[in-house]
Amino acid sequence: MAKKYKKTKINYYQIKVNLKNASTQKIKDVKSKFKKAISFKNLKVQFIDQGDGTVSAIESREINIRYLGGALVYTQEKNIPPKWNQENKKLEAININGFNGLGYDAAFFYDSENMIIAIESKVPGPTLESFCNLLRQNFNLPSFEIIVVTSTNDYEKFLNSKGVRNLEIKMLSLDNVPEKKSKIKGVMETKDLVDTIDGSYIDVKIAAGTDRNKFLNFKAIKQLANFAISSVGFKHEVTKFKVDIVDLDSGKIEPIDLITNRIFDYIQVEQVTTITKFSIKEKITQIEGFYLKRKPKLDKAYRL
Repeated sequence: MAKKYKKTKINYYQIKVNLKNASTQKIKDVKSKFKKAISFKNLKVQFIDQGDGTVSAIESREINIRYLGGALVYTQEKNIPPKWNQENKKLEAININGFNGLGYDAAFFYDSENMIIAIESKVPGPTLESFCNLLRQNFNLPSFEIIVVTSTNDYEKFLNSKGVRNLEIKMLSLDNVPEKKSKIKGVMETKDLVDTIDGSYIDVKIAAGTDRNKFLNFKAIKQLANFAISSVGFKHEVTKFKVDIVDLDSGKIEPIDLITNRIFDYIQVEQVTTITKFSIKEKITQIEGFYLKRKPKLDKAYRL
């Protein structure tokens, strides 16, 4: 019988620390601190609460000095689903005597120079918020956030455009997910609106109107864009941020979505009836291959 494989998505994120105007030595020190932290050695806080269980980290291994390969593990300890008995067509409880719960791993590959992490996206599985909490509760790190790595060309086109004619945003309102605080005008009002009417998401469209010489407020849109690309994993995650820009050279309107144009890949592992071990080493090798192939573009995507 031919082997079957299961694919999982790999997303790319940058750990963003405000290092504008920082000295070369300061930047070097910050990168060194995060590399040491993401090695996840000698943790004081071993487990982070998440949903129906906890998240822990497996000690990372160094790869060619610059990189780290590791994994997070989400252990579901409550509300464990039943098994299906094919013979009598009945649901039965899983015998959980002798172990703590169901384990779901998410492998990652970290570039300590660009502070970019490529990590599996799995449900059930560890969340980005749990990853951040493990770092914050175990290490003395400067303030940071996680932002989506998107197409460099699209972001540059947005920044260098003549202006924005139309904007479309889709913002989720998720349950049991931490809130990302923001005082940006437009963000607060949108969050309040979807929450007030108990919505699961809100889709907002804003247009400059029929006058082709009129543009939306670019400074405000840039602030909204920065919130959007750093909202992943939070209660009000932005899943669409589409702008119709006017190209500086051609003068033509060009649509760009700074969220859906994010960089991602897929790895695959063999499907088996019962998983007796994690395939972490194999998955890290696959992620490393994709990362190094994309490295020239990722180098350009890195922002202080």
